[in-house]
Amino acid sequence: MRGVAVLVLALAVVPAARAEWPYLVEEATALEAGRTSLSAGVAFSWQDVDTLTGGRGRRWSVPQLEVSLGVGPAAEVSAAYEFLGFDPSDERDWTTGSGDLRLWTKLGLFPDQVDGLALRFGVKLPNASETHGLGTDETDFLASLLYVRGVGPAEVTLNAGLGLLGSPERNRSQDDVWTWGAQVRAPVGGWFRLGLEAVGQHGPFGLEYKRDFVTLAGVAEVVTGAWRWSVGGRRGIQDALSWGWVAGVSWEP
Repeated sequence: MRGVAVLVLALAVVPAARAEWPYLVEEATALEAGRTSLSAGVAFSWQDVDTLTGGRGRRWSVPQLEVSLGVGPAAEVSAAYEFLGFDPSDERDWTTGSGDLRLWTKLGLFPDQVDGLALRFGVKLPNASETHGLGTDETDFLASLLYVRGVGPAEVTLNAGLGLLGSPERNRSQDDVWTWGAQVRAPVGGWFRLGLEAVGQHGPFGLEYKRDFVTLAGVAEVVTGAWRWSVGGRRGIQDALSWGWVAGVSWEP
């Protein structure tokens, strides 16, 4: 079975608000119109399976950048970018280069009738080089339904969607996969927040090779005014990255 590397931990821990970098599970609420969020950080992953993006080795993301803007009463646009370095475990040389640019739009569904339900869709542009083991050189399209519900002091967020992934294995073709995510976030007194999540991707369907992964992650965060300082770790199973960490800061004025 072949895997696909999970390169980004997205979106962190803010109860009663939108999710912030660096978690993968996306919150169902959006920034207020005119408000912005900026995030910057560094991530490391040890990749111990032969994936579609580089094989075994150490992968650095320096920096990871994300910017989001509220553009309406229940709408948000965002962009994420990273610069990558990959040190393969075989005799190939260390290589660096651009990561993929990801563009997203999030829309609240029936905001006057239903709380906490949204649609998010976006595109991953083929900026990262397949030749140098940094990406797939393919354009991907993704869409997900997002739902959030408060359970006491915690919030539970669910994502479910579909990905249309450009296939580096076959010309002029795509791999269709299901995507999912589940997250629990809660305050732990004062300025501290904690969150746990699981995300996965399954498919493509009807083909001999698969691009499956499941990743478990956790984030601890300190919130001081408009600043959020985050550190997180993750463990990949089912042909994902074996383990990794991420650290950085978000600013939401």
